[in-house]
Amino acid sequence: MGVPGIALAGGILLVLSAGYLAVAPSTSLWYLANVVLHPLLGVVLGGAGVSWLWRRGCPTDRLPRGAAVVSVAGAALGLGVLGMALFGDRLDALLYAHVVFSTVGAVALGGWLWRVSAGQPVSLKVRVSLTLLAVGFVAVPMARTAFDSRWRQAHTFENPAGPPLRMADEGAGAGTPLFPSSAQTASGELIPSDFFLTSEMCGRCHRDIYEQWDESAHHFSSFNNQWYRRSVEYMQDVVGTEPSKFCAGCHDHAVFFNGRFDRPIREQIETPEAQAGLGCTSCHSIVHVGSTMGQGDFVVEYPPLHDLHPKP
Repeated sequence: MGVPGIALAGGILLVLSAGYLAVAPSTSLWYLANVVLHPLLGVVLGGAGVSWLWRRGCPTDRLPRGAAVVSVAGAALGLGVLGMALFGDRLDALLYAHVVFSTVGAVALGGWLWRVSAGQPVSLKVRVSLTLLAVGFVAVPMARTAFDSRWRQAHTFENPAGPPLRMADEGAGAGTPLFPSSAQTASGELIPSDFFLTSEMCGRCHRDIYEQWDESAHHFSSFNNQWYRRSVEYMQDVVGTEPSKFCAGCHDHAVFFNGRFDRPIREQIETPEAQAGLGCTSCHSIVHVGSTMGQGDFVVEYPPLHDLHPKP
């Protein structure tokens, strides 16, 4: 296959991974694997290219200078993005600059390869590969537009004509685990309480936001708020635990979504779940809003990747 063939294959793989990252962002393992693979592949490919040029005496007279400069700039920005990602700082501007420089560099290098391959034994393979990549450059923005359109359609909602006329019609209906709250889980199953107890871990990277949350009404929305605590305790003393879930769907996620609200809160008032309030995942795990009726009509998703997340 030789060095040129390996370089071409590596370049194609690098462009394909970039296209996938641009087209379908998600929290899947495959997407995150590509997030790691893309910069590593770029570093390896760039290093191999520099090493090959060095051993060949760096024939810069045979390289398109503009393409070389743009590609090096794109690679440098890519390293900057990787470094900033590792240190948790904002990287939006560098990321977009990396995309622009790398795209321009790839186009310039592609044009150069098209010219120099003329009359060579590999001419057909090179030109077919470059043609497919050119189609990819057109297809990627089209695919991303379609992805965004599907995402918007999936996250639209239409309010009902009016609220339920009977309490039995609230939420998913009487007899369901979270009734009468309108809040639901994506799988229909309960969610482990530790999922809502990880705000401190978020603060390792987002320190300023965490400190603001730590003093906020969201943090003190549950039984660490004495006004709310007494209200729910009195309510449960009078009418039992089930009606109080109407409040818990908004106020007490760490106690509510794991089924512990069937037990009187007086018996578990000092637990971490009862003192957690609304943490980061209370909002960031919402994947759908059913309506804006005002009573917690949303769907929370428990992502499988959470099981791989280091615990506090």
